Amino acid sequence: MHLNELFDIKGKVAIVTGSSSGLGLQMAEGLAEAGASLVIASRRKDVCERICGEFQKKHGIEAMSVKLDVTSEEDVMSAVEKTVARFGSIDILVNNVGKANVKETLKTSLSEWNRIMDTNVGSMFLCCREVGKHMIKSKYGKIINIASVYGMRGSDWRNYVKPDMVRELLSYSVSKGAVISLTGELAVNWARYNITVNTLTPGCFLTEETKKICDDYTINKLRDRFPLGRWGEDDDLKGAVVFLASNASKYVTGQNLIVDGGWSAWA
Repeated sequence: MHLNELFDIKGKVAIVTGSSSGLGLQMAEGLAEAGASLVIASRRKDVCERICGEFQKKHGIEAMSVKLDVTSEEDVMSAVEKTVARFGSIDILVNNVGKANVKETLKTSLSEWNRIMDTNVGSMFLCCREVGKHMIKSKYGKIINIASVYGMRGSDWRNYVKPDMVRELLSYSVSKGAVISLTGELAVNWARYNITVNTLTPGCFLTEETKKICDDYTINKLRDRFPLGRWGEDDDLKGAVVFLASNASKYVTGQNLIVDGGWSAWA
């Protein structure tokens, strides 16, 4: 197979959750630029519809918007049904939705813990289960679960925040570690169906969510420590997601692809 064929995803059908902004939008655009048909899914239906229109005009692809709360089993099942009804199949799933709870561990309530686990882990289970039913039937699939470098180790922010600020991310870090474990288990179980399941693990990107928990002091402190000397930018995940979504990665499963500008090398 020629290299161009290995990376060819034209006409493949991809669902990207949480794709109305941030990393989800960046990855969705990368798939659109590569020619995939897209399902833009998030709770913000109006934004999803606008993005679909822009992608169709700019990239000449088919696109559909779906209102999706990934913690709702009914919503997930409905989104999958609508996708299959429109496109006939699902080839690629990018599980991108994730939330953080920045709070001291001793002050974290059980309900706050459960909310993060439901959003970051439970949602990926639901999406993988429902999409997996169709991928198993077609004997083909590419599942990409978005984790975090904090899922690989503890999150120690003490040297990067002002003394009076709290930066404990227990529930977030644990949930992202669970995502990596979920990926490995599904990769082993579903390999016989020609489904690859991998984790894409971003380092520090200045998304809307990041800016909610980082002030300028922290942003600059962290940037100065990155070996590449900068935060992740708008194009830095596109190549990675297209690689994992294409046949270029057909012998890659159960793996964790880290895109972090050197964070894990020094932290």
